Amino acid sequence: MALSADLHYPPILDNGDTVCCFPNLEPGAISRFLDSMKAIMEAHEHRRKFAGIRVNKNVVRNVWAREYSKSGKCHFHICLFFNKDAYYHLGHLKHSGTLSNQIVRAWYSALGLEIEDCRDLVHFPDKGKYILDINNPDFDVTYNQLLERLDYLTKLDTKVFGEGDRSFGCSRG
Repeated sequence: MALSADLHYPPILDNGDTVCCFPNLEPGAISRFLDSMKAIMEAHEHRRKFAGIRVNKNVVRNVWAREYSKSGKCHFHICLFFNKDAYYHLGHLKHSGTLSNQIVRAWYSALGLEIEDCRDLVHFPDKGKYILDINNPDFDVTYNQLLERLDYLTKLDTKVFGEGDRSFGCSRG
C-alpha cells in the first residue's frame, strides 16, 4: 500500500506577548519524522504481539519532497509504502493504533509539539491511498495513478535550491 500525506509547519502566531507554539525548526524534520514513525510503529506492533494479535512484517519505505508555497512557507509531500497486510487503511485519527494517528503523532514529535498546540499540520489528500495488487485487474490503472502522484513531487516551480537543505529524498536499502 502506498499512502500520500502533506506535512506542514505550524504558523508562528504572535498574540501580543505570547507566541502560540515553539516548533523545532532545525534542519532534519523529515529524518526526525521517519525515526519517530519507526519507533511508534514498532511500539504498536510490540503491543499487538504481546496481546496475542498477529503482526505482519512491515518495513516502511518513503519518498518525499520539500516545497515552498507562494507565501514562502515550507511544507513536505511524502509518500509512504507499507505492507498492505500490516496496514490496509488510515483509520480514524482519534484512535491511537490507527495509521493516521501514528503518522500525525510522528510529525508532531518531529516538530517537538503536542497535537493540542496547533491542529491540522498533517493532511491526507483525497484518493491518496493506493493498493498495489498485481492480481487485481485494475493493477495498471492504480499503478499509473500512483506514478502520477509521485510525479507531482518532482515539479520544480516550488523547490528552493542552493540553501544546503535537500529538496528530495527517499528510503534506501
